[in-house]
Parts: sequence; structure tokens; C-alpha cells
Amino acid sequence: MKKRSIILIVLLIMLVLGLVAFSKAFGKKDSSIKEIFKQEKYQAYKSGDLVSFNNQDWYVLHDSSENDNYVTLIYKGILYLEENGIAESDYNVYESSDLNKYLKEDFTNFLGEKNLREVNGYKVRLFNDDDLKLLNVKYDDETDSYDITDCPDFICLTNVFYATMISTNSSVQGLDELEHLNYYNLSTTYDTYKLESLVEDSTLFVRPVVNVYKESINE
Repeated sequence: MKKRSIILIVLLIMLVLGLVAFSKAFGKKDSSIKEIFKQEKYQAYKSGDLVSFNNQDWYVLHDSSENDNYVTLIYKGILYLEENGIAESDYNVYESSDLNKYLKEDFTNFLGEKNLREVNGYKVRLFNDDDLKLLNVKYDDETDSYDITDCPDFICLTNVFYATMISTNSSVQGLDELEHLNYYNLSTTYDTYKLESLVEDSTLFVRPVVNVYKESINE
């Protein structure tokens, strides 16, 4: 019994010495046990914050906590599609449209694909029905439009038009003579805000939405 106690004491001493040696070997800040298991923290952002990315101004679309390594932004400016070689309204099927191709290829390359994170299948997209939850809207099925009663200034910029990729409501009544596209234009004045369904001859002005790694945001 006494021999077993001595062996146990020796093993405990060896264990303590081993832990001390391990601590010294990995005691640097970047490789310590504490740092290895510590969750990395990032800059937190609130919806409506103005940030700089790719030397351009963008607004934060959704809150992003210090635990998130990316943030969703909406472009402050407006893209006029005809200036980017998209003159035809082939937008009935977004996935096969020139608009989607342009955003996924040319615009993504312009921003730097390594700076972007894919979320729900998109790195770059248009304002969609998930983003619509930021607004207070009421749908009118007779005109296939949304009246907006509450809209943040950074989204409903005064006197601008830009497209969304919100699908046209399938229960539209009395508008059979119009060939609706799967988009709505956001139109605003000083007093009113509306999302109006587009028709075939409409021209789209867009404010792209991107998912950006926070380390890519300019300080």
C-alpha cells in the first residue's frame, strides 16, 4: 500500500511538471490555451450605420453583432443598368437574367470576391422580401403594390427609384393586361413611399446588397 502511494505521488509530480512545461511552451499570447479557445470578437454594427467598403459608401442593412464575421450592406448610390450594358428587360426569371449575371460576375469581381461571404446562395443580390421586414408595408392586390407607412431614411432615400427582387404576388386581380416582372420599384417622394410592380418596358435602377467580411470594411 505504501509503495502504491509513492507511485501515485510520483505520477502527480510528473503531471504537475508536465503542465508547467506545457504552459511555458505555449505561453505566448497568440498560442496560449486561453487564446485558442477564446471566441474571436468583431466590430458590431447597427442597421443604418454608414461604412466604407471598396472605397464607396454603404449602409448597414441588418444589425450585426460582435460574434458575426460579416455584415450585410446596401449600396448608398444607384446603379443605372443601361450604363452597364443591360438594356433589355429580361428579368422575368431572375436566376437566368442579365442582371443576376452582372451582379454575380462583373460586380462581384469589382468588389473582390474574397471580400464577400455567401449567405442563402448570394454574395451580391437585390433588396428582397427578408429585407422588407425592415419596413412597415401594406399590400394592395388591386394594384399589385405596397404602401409603405414607415421606412428608414437610408432605405427610402428621397426621390429615388431602385428595384427589388421581391416576387410579384401571384394573387393579382384585374391586371391581366400587364405583363408583370418579378420585381418592384421603390419610389419615394417627400410624403409617400411605394413599392410598385414593374412591367415589361420598365428600366431598373438598383442598389445592390452585399454580404461583406468585416475585415474588408475600410476603417
